[in-house]
Amino acid sequence: TSRIPLVRTTYRRFVAGVLGMGTTQGYAVDLGTGPGYVAIDIDRRSPGLQMIGLDLGAHMVERARQQALRREHNGQPPWLQADAHVLPFADDSLDLVISSFSLHHWEDPLAVLNEIARVLRHPRPETGEPGGRYYIADVCREANAFQRVVAYASIPAFSLPYGSYWGYGGYYESIRAGYTRDEAQTLLEQSALPPGTVAHDSTWFVPTLTIASAGTN
Repeated sequence: TSRIPLVRTTYRRFVAGVLGMGTTQGYAVDLGTGPGYVAIDIDRRSPGLQMIGLDLGAHMVERARQQALRREHNGQPPWLQADAHVLPFADDSLDLVISSFSLHHWEDPLAVLNEIARVLRHPRPETGEPGGRYYIADVCREANAFQRVVAYASIPAFSLPYGSYWGYGGYYESIRAGYTRDEAQTLLEQSALPPGTVAHDSTWFVPTLTIASAGTN
């Protein structure tokens, strides 16, 4: 996980939420994988999942690959440079799609959600196989007073010592760009995704919402 405690705690919570869904076999994709912390962690903890990390930025894909090598993970999982708006996967092909803190970066979030719906496996009642599942988390614009103070403080406290990426120098701007629970609910209802829920899953410091397959929050 990240070397910044505030970020590390949030990502650990995300990973726990994903693992708590119970999808342990099949193909899984982490959209907006960034430096690959989440994909590497889940790949290590759930070896039955064939995890793939995907990011739009070539530099992020390379960073993730190097991170996996440094962690003696043999460069795994596979890393793809691609646009979440046009996923390079066949219809009905993935068992799990996850994304942590990328939603507010998507130019057309509804298009991405519909792409996720397209690639998720359909339920197969004749064999009892469940459909694919999704778990998406992002910063929430509904921050309390303490979280707003932390966001303001992140500008000089993290940007200067760590740099714009490592310190999430744009964290304050990310919260401003994030969605409220009502807005996320509207996106979910307008999308082609299977039934799901929107929940507030904040830590002390980071206001977080999740959009997840029904029964996973």
